[in-house]
Amino acid sequence: MGRCFKAKKEDKPAPETKVVELSPQQKMINAVTALFDQKLAFDTGSYIAGDIPKGEYAFIRFDGSGQYYSEENQNGDIVDNENFDSFGYVYVHQVGNISNDGLLVSVDALSGLGVTGAKELYEVINNKTNYSDAGWYKVGADLPSGQYVAESYGDGYVAVLSGPVGKNEIIDNEIFEGKYSFKVSDGQYLNISRAMITQ
Repeated sequence: MGRCFKAKKEDKPAPETKVVELSPQQKMINAVTALFDQKLAFDTGSYIAGDIPKGEYAFIRFDGSGQYYSEENQNGDIVDNENFDSFGYVYVHQVGNISNDGLLVSVDALSGLGVTGAKELYEVINNKTNYSDAGWYKVGADLPSGQYVAESYGDGYVAVLSGPVGKNEIIDNEIFEGKYSFKVSDGQYLNISRAMITQ
């Protein structure tokens, strides 16, 4: 004998399920987390040679993370290290132990996340807009080439560099109090500490 399901008069339609819209911050965190398995992004932690592929990465601080990054060779000598105020760029040499207190994202994966550079990724993950304070900027990705003024809070520091942490030479640098004017070109990197870009 077949069954026939008929709605009874007292049956009410099922309540509509509300779709929760994720914030831009949560969407970005999910997108970055999805890159972990592809070895295009790496969470805070300690790594050995081979864990992180050789190349350039954006370093991003976030709520609850630290600011330190370092890579050592097999003898335990520091190849490069940096304390990041907010965001920056590092070059992984793949020669030994890496200590990473922030988030590392391959620069090759940034466009797939819909961001131009470390600054924009930092802003989305940390719910900030128009960030112009201390950080390692990549000219052409995080800010356009041109003439800028930095204003210090304490002993400010500005350095124009040829590349990321671990693969650069200093082109120009200055410790200053007050204001300091400098020029940057596409492809250069700008390290600002205890100061912010005001124009």
